Amino acid sequence: MTNPPGIDLAQQLVDEVARLLPEYLRDPVDREMSGNGNAAVCVIAPDGRFVGRIFGTDTGKGRWVFGIAARKVSQVRATGYATGRFEELVYAKKLDDGPFGIMRPDFIGWEGGVALHGPDGQLFAAAFSGFRGEKDVEIVVRAAGQVPGLRVKVD
Repeated sequence: MTNPPGIDLAQQLVDEVARLLPEYLRDPVDREMSGNGNAAVCVIAPDGRFVGRIFGTDTGKGRWVFGIAARKVSQVRATGYATGRFEELVYAKKLDDGPFGIMRPDFIGWEGGVALHGPDGQLFAAAFSGFRGEKDVEIVVRAAGQVPGLRVKVD
């Protein structure tokens, strides 16, 4: 049985994040923040299928970072905007949050959720958690740049 194209791209993105992870763990701040590599990546393909991975050996920390990544990716899927950017637009009154079905107390607020377009322009939602917010974004963006057909959505 072959996977739908979206799942293959999502899995390639997860695999690319895994390939980049050791490089990011060389930074002592991110290594310590992640508890020596406890991090998570989540991707939701356009058809709603989910691919992800929890890294590290601390199951409690892994569960926690996965929960954060899942909230980030869910918000990206619902809004089509990167986490942090969505909140910025809403609070600057440049975007009405009403149509998205997320109440303001439930905004994730942390960076790390990234909106991507696939080859046909459909939304792929991706998120990483475990490092500083800007590094969470950076690892997803760099990984997406290595997956043919994926590109960062610019709003």
